[in-house]
Amino acid sequence: MNKLKIGFIAFPGASKDVFKRGEEILKNKVQNIEFELEGKNPDAIFIITGGSENQAKKLLKGNKRILLLAITENNSYAASSEIKAYCNQNKIDSVLYNIDVEKDLETKLNYFITCTNALKKISSYKIGLIGEVSEWLISSNIDQSLLLNKFGLQLQKIAWNEFPEYSTYTINKEFLNHFNHSEFDLEDSSKVYNLLHEIVKTKQLDAITVECFPLVRENAVTACLALSNFNSNGLPAGCEGDVTGITGKILLKELTGQIPWMANLAALEEDKIFFAHCTIATDLISDYTINTHFETNKGTAVQGRFKSENATVFRLSNDLTKAFLSFGRIVERPTREDSCRTQIKIEIPSDDIQKLKDNPLGNHHLIVPGDHVELLQYFCKLTAIEVV
Repeated sequence: MNKLKIGFIAFPGASKDVFKRGEEILKNKVQNIEFELEGKNPDAIFIITGGSENQAKKLLKGNKRILLLAITENNSYAASSEIKAYCNQNKIDSVLYNIDVEKDLETKLNYFITCTNALKKISSYKIGLIGEVSEWLISSNIDQSLLLNKFGLQLQKIAWNEFPEYSTYTINKEFLNHFNHSEFDLEDSSKVYNLLHEIVKTKQLDAITVECFPLVRENAVTACLALSNFNSNGLPAGCEGDVTGITGKILLKELTGQIPWMANLAALEEDKIFFAHCTIATDLISDYTINTHFETNKGTAVQGRFKSENATVFRLSNDLTKAFLSFGRIVERPTREDSCRTQIKIEIPSDDIQKLKDNPLGNHHLIVPGDHVELLQYFCKLTAIEVV
Protein backbone atom coordinates (compact mmCIF):
# COMPACT_ATOMS: atom_id res chain seq x y z
CA MET A 1 0.00 0.00 0.00
CA ASN A 2 1.57 3.25 -1.15
CA LYS A 3 -1.65 5.21 -0.90
CA LEU A 4 -4.04 5.57 2.00
CA LYS A 5 -7.55 4.42 1.15
CA ILE A 6 -9.75 6.92 3.01
CA GLY A 7 -13.49 6.93 3.52
CA PHE A 8 -14.95 10.45 3.87
CA ILE A 9 -18.02 10.77 6.08
CA ALA A 10 -20.31 13.63 7.12
CA PHE A 11 -23.86 14.12 8.44
CA PRO A 12 -26.66 12.42 6.46
CA GLY A 13 -27.61 14.39 3.36
CA ALA A 14 -24.40 16.46 3.35
CA SER A 15 -23.84 18.22 0.02
CA LYS A 16 -21.00 17.56 -2.37
CA ASP A 17 -19.49 20.87 -1.27
CA VAL A 18 -19.02 19.49 2.27
CA PHE A 19 -17.05 16.54 0.92
CA LYS A 20 -15.11 18.74 -1.51
CA ARG A 21 -14.09 21.00 1.37
CA GLY A 22 -13.05 17.96 3.40
CA GLU A 23 -10.84 16.77 0.55
CA GLU A 24 -9.22 20.20 0.24
CA ILE A 25 -8.54 20.33 4.00
CA LEU A 26 -6.91 16.90 3.96
CA LYS A 27 -4.75 17.67 0.92
CA ASN A 28 -3.56 20.86 2.60
CA LYS A 29 -2.70 19.11 5.88
CA VAL A 30 -0.99 16.03 4.44
CA GLN A 31 0.70 17.27 1.31
CA ASN A 32 3.24 14.43 1.03
CA ILE A 33 0.86 11.52 1.59
CA GLU A 34 -1.05 10.11 -1.36
CA PHE A 35 -4.62 9.04 -0.72
CA GLU A 36 -7.59 7.82 -2.66
CA LEU A 37 -11.28 7.76 -1.83
CA GLU A 38 -12.66 4.41 -0.70
CA GLY A 39 -16.29 3.91 0.19
CA LYS A 40 -16.38 0.27 1.27
CA ASN A 41 -13.17 -1.03 2.87
CA PRO A 42 -10.98 1.94 3.83
CA ASP A 43 -7.70 1.99 5.74
CA ALA A 44 -8.74 5.31 7.29
CA ILE A 45 -11.88 7.33 7.91
CA PHE A 46 -11.92 11.13 7.71
CA ILE A 47 -14.74 12.51 9.83
CA ILE A 48 -15.61 15.84 8.23
CA THR A 49 -18.57 16.74 10.47
CA GLY A 50 -20.56 15.62 13.46
CA GLY A 51 -23.61 13.45 12.98
CA SER A 52 -21.57 10.98 10.96
CA GLU A 53 -21.23 8.24 13.57
CA ASN A 54 -23.53 5.75 11.87
CA GLN A 55 -21.73 6.27 8.57
CA ALA A 56 -18.54 5.27 10.34
CA LYS A 57 -20.23 2.22 11.84
CA LYS A 58 -21.05 0.97 8.35
CA LEU A 59 -17.47 1.43 7.14
CA LEU A 60 -16.10 -0.34 10.22
CA LYS A 61 -18.08 -3.50 9.63
CA GLY A 62 -15.65 -6.39 9.27
CA ASN A 63 -12.63 -4.16 9.87
CA LYS A 64 -9.97 -5.18 12.42
CA ARG A 65 -8.12 -1.86 12.56
CA ILE A 66 -8.66 1.70 11.36
CA LEU A 67 -7.07 5.14 11.31
CA LEU A 68 -9.45 7.91 12.34
CA LEU A 69 -8.81 11.49 11.16
CA ALA A 70 -10.71 14.49 12.49
CA ILE A 71 -10.66 18.29 12.49
CA THR A 72 -11.68 20.85 15.12
CA GLU A 73 -14.59 22.45 13.26
CA ASN A 74 -18.18 21.28 12.75
CA ASN A 75 -18.18 18.80 15.66
CA SER A 76 -15.81 16.55 13.74
CA TYR A 77 -13.67 15.68 16.75
CA ALA A 78 -16.71 15.22 18.96
CA ALA A 79 -18.05 12.61 16.55
CA SER A 80 -14.62 11.04 16.28
CA SER A 81 -14.48 10.48 20.03
CA GLU A 82 -17.74 8.54 19.84
CA ILE A 83 -16.41 6.51 16.92
CA LYS A 84 -13.13 5.81 18.74
CA ALA A 85 -15.10 4.58 21.77
CA TYR A 86 -17.13 2.30 19.48
CA CYS A 87 -13.89 0.88 18.07
CA ASN A 88 -12.56 0.22 21.58
CA GLN A 89 -15.79 -1.46 22.66
CA ASN A 90 -15.82 -3.70 19.59
CA LYS A 91 -12.13 -4.66 19.69
CA ILE A 92 -11.29 -2.74 16.53
CA ASP A 93 -7.69 -1.50 16.79
CA SER A 94 -7.63 2.20 16.06
CA VAL A 95 -5.72 5.46 16.38
CA LEU A 96 -7.34 8.91 16.28
CA TYR A 97 -5.69 12.15 15.15
CA ASN A 98 -7.02 15.68 15.03
CA ILE A 99 -5.14 16.82 11.94
CA ASP A 100 -5.45 20.46 13.00
CA VAL A 101 -3.24 19.99 16.06
CA GLU A 102 -1.34 16.70 15.70
CA LYS A 103 2.43 17.11 15.57
CA ASP A 104 4.51 15.15 13.04
CA LEU A 105 1.30 14.03 11.37
CA GLU A 106 2.88 12.90 8.10
CA THR A 107 5.47 10.81 9.96
CA LYS A 108 2.67 9.10 11.87
CA LEU A 109 0.70 8.47 8.70
CA ASN A 110 3.79 6.93 7.10
CA TYR A 111 4.15 4.72 10.19
CA PHE A 112 0.51 3.72 9.75
CA ILE A 113 1.15 2.78 6.12
CA THR A 114 4.25 0.76 7.12
CA CYS A 115 2.37 -1.02 9.90
CA THR A 116 -0.68 -1.73 7.75
CA ASN A 117 1.50 -3.18 4.99
CA ALA A 118 3.32 -5.32 7.56
CA LEU A 119 0.10 -6.58 9.10
CA LYS A 120 -1.23 -7.59 5.69
CA LYS A 121 1.91 -9.61 5.00
CA ILE A 122 1.93 -11.11 8.49
CA SER A 123 -1.67 -12.29 8.10
CA SER A 124 -0.58 -14.69 5.34
CA TYR A 125 2.21 -16.32 7.38
CA LYS A 126 2.23 -20.00 8.25
CA ILE A 127 4.48 -20.88 11.18
CA GLY A 128 5.73 -24.41 11.74
CA LEU A 129 6.36 -25.52 15.34
CA ILE A 130 8.63 -28.50 14.75
CA GLY A 131 8.52 -30.70 17.81
CA GLU A 132 7.27 -29.15 21.04
CA VAL A 133 7.85 -25.95 22.96
CA SER A 134 10.92 -26.65 25.12
CA GLU A 135 9.90 -27.59 28.64
CA TRP A 136 11.75 -24.69 30.29
CA LEU A 137 9.88 -22.04 28.28
CA ILE A 138 7.02 -21.88 30.76
CA SER A 139 5.92 -18.36 29.72
CA SER A 140 6.57 -18.37 25.97
CA ASN A 141 3.88 -20.51 24.37
CA ILE A 142 0.97 -18.85 22.57
CA ASP A 143 -2.40 -20.40 21.88
CA GLN A 144 -3.03 -21.02 18.17
CA SER A 145 -6.39 -19.25 18.23
CA LEU A 146 -4.87 -16.14 19.82
CA LEU A 147 -2.22 -15.90 17.10
CA LEU A 148 -4.87 -16.30 14.43
CA ASN A 149 -7.28 -13.77 15.94
CA LYS A 150 -4.64 -11.14 16.74
CA PHE A 151 -2.46 -11.23 13.64
CA GLY A 152 -3.91 -13.83 11.27
CA LEU A 153 -0.86 -16.03 11.91
CA GLN A 154 -1.39 -19.75 11.35
CA LEU A 155 0.54 -22.05 13.68
CA GLN A 156 1.00 -25.64 12.56
CA LYS A 157 2.45 -28.26 14.90
CA ILE A 158 4.71 -30.77 13.16
CA ALA A 159 6.14 -33.85 14.83
CA TRP A 160 9.74 -34.79 14.10
CA ASN A 161 8.65 -38.32 13.16
CA GLU A 162 6.47 -37.04 10.32
CA PHE A 163 9.69 -36.87 8.28
CA PRO A 164 12.71 -39.18 7.87
CA GLU A 165 15.62 -38.78 10.26
CA TYR A 166 18.15 -36.12 9.32
CA SER A 167 20.84 -38.76 8.68
CA THR A 168 18.95 -40.03 5.61
CA TYR A 169 19.33 -36.67 3.83
CA THR A 170 22.13 -35.76 1.44
CA ILE A 171 24.93 -33.35 2.18
CA ASN A 172 24.15 -29.77 1.16
CA LYS A 173 27.23 -28.33 -0.59
CA GLU A 174 25.77 -24.82 -0.78
CA PHE A 175 25.30 -24.92 3.00
CA LEU A 176 28.90 -26.07 3.47
CA ASN A 177 30.13 -23.24 1.23
CA HIS A 178 28.19 -20.70 3.31
CA PHE A 179 30.18 -21.75 6.41
CA ASN A 180 33.32 -22.50 4.41
CA HIS A 181 35.95 -21.35 6.89
CA SER A 182 35.02 -23.83 9.61
CA GLU A 183 37.39 -26.48 10.88
CA PHE A 184 34.38 -28.52 12.03
CA ASP A 185 32.81 -31.29 10.01
CA LEU A 186 29.51 -29.66 9.02
CA GLU A 187 28.02 -32.49 6.96
CA ASP A 188 25.51 -33.48 9.65
CA SER A 189 24.53 -29.84 10.16
CA SER A 190 23.88 -29.58 6.43
CA LYS A 191 21.67 -32.67 6.57
CA VAL A 192 19.64 -31.07 9.38
CA TYR A 193 19.25 -28.02 7.15
CA ASN A 194 17.99 -30.23 4.30
CA LEU A 195 15.49 -31.90 6.62
CA LEU A 196 14.16 -28.55 7.82
CA HIS A 197 14.13 -27.22 4.25
CA GLU A 198 11.97 -30.17 3.17
CA ILE A 199 9.57 -29.51 6.06
CA VAL A 200 9.33 -25.84 5.06
CA LYS A 201 8.71 -26.74 1.42
CA THR A 202 6.28 -29.61 2.06
CA LYS A 203 4.22 -27.73 4.65
CA GLN A 204 4.49 -24.41 2.74
CA LEU A 205 5.81 -22.57 5.80
CA ASP A 206 6.91 -18.95 6.05
CA ALA A 207 8.66 -19.30 9.43
CA ILE A 208 9.76 -22.07 11.78
CA THR A 209 10.57 -22.59 15.42
CA VAL A 210 12.33 -25.81 16.27
CA GLU A 211 12.53 -27.93 19.40
CA CYS A 212 16.23 -28.53 18.87
CA PHE A 213 17.45 -30.29 22.02
CA PRO A 214 16.18 -33.79 21.05
CA LEU A 215 18.56 -33.65 18.09
CA VAL A 216 21.61 -32.88 20.19
CA ARG A 217 20.69 -35.26 23.00
CA GLU A 218 20.01 -38.22 20.74
CA ASN A 219 22.45 -37.60 17.89
CA ALA A 220 25.00 -35.01 19.08
CA VAL A 221 24.00 -32.75 16.19
CA THR A 222 22.46 -29.28 16.47
CA ALA A 223 20.14 -27.12 14.37
CA CYS A 224 22.01 -23.89 15.24
CA LEU A 225 23.72 -23.44 11.87
CA ALA A 226 20.61 -24.46 9.95
CA LEU A 227 18.51 -21.86 11.76
CA SER A 228 21.21 -19.23 11.27
CA ASN A 229 21.19 -19.99 7.55
CA PHE A 230 17.40 -19.73 7.26
CA ASN A 231 17.52 -16.30 8.95
CA SER A 232 20.33 -15.17 6.65
CA ASN A 233 18.24 -16.28 3.66
CA GLY A 234 15.15 -14.34 4.76
CA LEU A 235 13.02 -16.99 6.47
CA PRO A 236 12.47 -16.28 10.18
CA ALA A 237 13.67 -19.27 12.20
CA GLY A 238 13.89 -19.74 15.94
CA CYS A 239 14.99 -22.40 18.38
CA GLU A 240 13.63 -24.12 21.49
CA GLY A 241 10.13 -24.12 20.00
CA ASP A 242 9.68 -20.53 21.23
CA VAL A 243 6.39 -19.41 19.71
CA THR A 244 6.52 -15.96 21.30
CA GLY A 245 10.02 -15.48 19.93
CA ILE A 246 9.17 -16.47 16.36
CA THR A 247 6.07 -14.25 16.43
CA GLY A 248 8.24 -11.28 17.35
CA LYS A 249 10.77 -12.21 14.67
CA ILE A 250 8.04 -12.15 12.03
CA LEU A 251 6.75 -8.78 13.21
CA LEU A 252 10.22 -7.24 13.21
CA LYS A 253 11.08 -8.64 9.80
CA GLU A 254 7.98 -7.13 8.17
CA LEU A 255 8.25 -3.82 10.05
CA THR A 256 12.00 -3.16 9.78
CA GLY A 257 13.07 -5.37 6.88
CA GLN A 258 15.54 -7.21 9.13
CA ILE A 259 15.28 -10.58 10.87
CA PRO A 260 16.45 -10.08 14.46
CA TRP A 261 18.73 -12.19 16.61
CA MET A 262 16.93 -14.05 19.40
CA ALA A 263 19.13 -14.08 22.50
CA ASN A 264 19.11 -15.16 26.13
CA LEU A 265 18.81 -12.48 28.79
CA ALA A 266 22.03 -13.73 30.37
CA ALA A 267 22.65 -11.00 32.97
CA LEU A 268 21.63 -7.50 34.00
CA GLU A 269 23.92 -4.76 35.27
CA GLU A 270 23.00 -1.26 36.41
CA ASP A 271 22.66 0.06 32.88
CA LYS A 272 23.64 -2.88 30.67
CA ILE A 273 22.22 -6.18 29.47
CA PHE A 274 24.37 -9.18 28.65
CA PHE A 275 22.81 -11.14 25.77
CA ALA A 276 24.07 -14.45 24.39
CA HIS A 277 22.86 -17.19 22.02
CA CYS A 278 24.08 -19.69 19.43
CA THR A 279 21.89 -19.21 16.34
CA ILE A 280 22.64 -15.69 15.08
CA ALA A 281 22.41 -15.10 11.32
CA THR A 282 25.83 -14.58 9.76
CA ASP A 283 24.75 -11.36 8.05
CA LEU A 284 24.48 -9.73 11.50
CA ILE A 285 28.05 -10.56 12.52
CA SER A 286 31.66 -10.34 11.36
CA ASP A 287 34.74 -12.41 12.12
CA TYR A 288 32.63 -15.40 13.02
CA THR A 289 33.79 -18.90 13.77
CA ILE A 290 32.04 -22.21 14.35
CA ASN A 291 32.08 -23.51 17.91
CA THR A 292 30.26 -26.23 19.79
CA HIS A 293 26.78 -25.71 21.20
CA PHE A 294 27.25 -24.13 24.63
CA GLU A 295 24.92 -26.14 26.90
CA THR A 296 25.97 -29.54 25.55
CA ASN A 297 29.43 -28.87 24.09
CA LYS A 298 28.27 -30.93 21.12
CA GLY A 299 27.34 -30.19 17.53
CA THR A 300 27.98 -26.77 16.07
CA ALA A 301 27.00 -23.16 16.81
CA VAL A 302 27.78 -19.69 15.48
CA GLN A 303 30.15 -17.41 17.40
CA GLY A 304 30.65 -13.96 15.94
CA ARG A 305 31.14 -10.27 16.51
CA PHE A 306 27.87 -8.30 16.32
CA LYS A 307 28.33 -5.74 13.53
CA SER A 308 26.01 -2.91 14.51
CA GLU A 309 27.06 -0.30 17.04
CA ASN A 310 23.50 0.06 18.36
CA ALA A 311 20.30 -1.96 18.43
CA THR A 312 16.65 -2.12 19.41
CA VAL A 313 15.59 -4.70 22.00
CA PHE A 314 12.05 -6.13 21.73
CA ARG A 315 9.98 -8.83 23.43
CA LEU A 316 6.27 -9.71 23.40
CA SER A 317 4.28 -11.24 26.23
CA ASN A 318 2.77 -14.62 25.45
CA ASP A 319 -0.77 -13.21 25.62
CA LEU A 320 0.19 -10.55 23.04
CA THR A 321 -0.99 -7.69 25.28
CA LYS A 322 2.40 -6.30 26.34
CA ALA A 323 5.82 -5.61 24.90
CA PHE A 324 9.22 -4.61 26.21
CA LEU A 325 11.01 -2.12 23.99
CA SER A 326 14.31 -0.29 24.39
CA PHE A 327 17.19 1.10 22.37
CA GLY A 328 20.85 1.00 23.28
CA ARG A 329 24.50 1.12 22.33
CA ILE A 330 26.66 -1.99 22.02
CA VAL A 331 29.46 -1.40 24.53
CA GLU A 332 31.14 -4.81 24.62
CA ARG A 333 31.31 -8.03 22.61
CA PRO A 334 32.46 -10.62 25.15
CA THR A 335 33.72 -14.13 24.43
CA ARG A 336 32.94 -15.83 27.73
CA GLU A 337 33.28 -19.60 27.90
CA ASP A 338 30.34 -19.96 30.29
CA SER A 339 27.62 -18.55 27.99
CA CYS A 340 26.11 -19.15 24.58
CA ARG A 341 28.52 -18.43 21.77
CA THR A 342 27.64 -15.01 20.27
CA GLN A 343 27.57 -12.36 23.01
CA ILE A 344 27.01 -8.63 23.43
CA LYS A 345 26.60 -6.12 26.21
CA ILE A 346 24.17 -3.36 25.34
CA GLU A 347 23.77 -0.17 27.35
CA ILE A 348 20.14 0.91 27.79
CA PRO A 349 18.36 3.34 30.16
CA SER A 350 18.43 2.25 33.81
CA ASP A 351 14.62 2.54 33.97
CA ASP A 352 14.38 -0.17 31.32
CA ILE A 353 16.82 -2.35 33.26
CA GLN A 354 14.54 -2.03 36.28
CA LYS A 355 11.55 -3.13 34.19
CA LEU A 356 13.45 -6.25 33.15
CA LYS A 357 14.32 -6.96 36.78
CA ASP A 358 10.83 -6.46 38.17
CA ASN A 359 8.52 -7.52 35.36
CA PRO A 360 10.28 -9.51 32.63
CA LEU A 361 8.05 -10.90 29.91
CA GLY A 362 10.28 -13.95 29.53
CA ASN A 363 13.86 -14.92 28.75
CA HIS A 364 14.39 -14.64 24.98
CA HIS A 365 14.61 -11.09 23.62
CA LEU A 366 14.99 -9.95 20.02
CA ILE A 367 17.89 -7.76 18.96
CA VAL A 368 17.60 -5.84 15.69
CA PRO A 369 20.28 -3.39 14.44
CA GLY A 370 19.34 0.29 14.42
CA ASP A 371 16.81 2.49 16.20
CA HIS A 372 13.24 1.33 15.50
CA VAL A 373 11.66 2.43 18.78
CA GLU A 374 9.22 5.01 17.37
CA LEU A 375 7.97 2.66 14.67
CA LEU A 376 7.53 -0.21 17.14
CA GLN A 377 5.79 2.07 19.63
CA TYR A 378 3.39 3.06 16.87
CA PHE A 379 2.82 -0.57 15.91
CA CYS A 380 2.05 -1.49 19.51
CA LYS A 381 -0.36 1.43 19.86
CA LEU A 382 -2.14 0.46 16.66
CA THR A 383 -2.48 -3.19 17.72
CA ALA A 384 -3.45 -2.53 21.37
CA ILE A 385 -0.17 -3.82 22.80
CA GLU A 386 1.01 -1.98 25.91
CA VAL A 387 4.69 -1.05 25.92
CA VAL A 388 5.69 -1.74 29.51
